[in-house]
Formats: sequence, structure tokens, C-alpha cells
Amino acid sequence: MYPNQFVKFEVIEFQKEDNKEYVDEVAVVKAISDGKEAMKEFVKCKSDQLIYSTKNEQLIIELVKQIGIRRLSRF
Repeated sequence: MYPNQFVKFEVIEFQKEDNKEYVDEVAVVKAISDGKEAMKEFVKCKSDQLIYSTKNEQLIIELVKQIGIRRLSRF
């Protein structure tokens, strides 16, 4: 549908196994042909939206538990 591009989408249906989500159905929000534009869109994504490359045949999302953000302080 969108060969060799990036797509911004929302996950509609998935199967969860261990720490991975195997995506069955998505709602495409926008097709993006340029990598730099894809990064700009990634920064603007809502919490339920993702950017993914269509070069990948299967859509698998590895879930990572974030426990905090480290910040370098100058003081």
C-alpha cells in the first residue's frame, strides 16, 4: 500500500506475547516518504500513534518499561 515509506498510524488490534505486541490491524494517519519528515512527525506523535517503515514485512512492537529519565546536570 505504501512501499518503502514511513507511515504514521494508530494500532487498532494486536496480540501481546511476552514483551512484544504483534500488530494485526492499524489505522493509517499519514504516509511519509522522507526520513527527516518522519522524525519530525515522530516528535509530534500522540501517545497512541507510531511511525514505522514499510520496508519491514511484519509489524512487531517491543515493549520497553521506562522507569525514569536521566538528565545531565551542570551543577
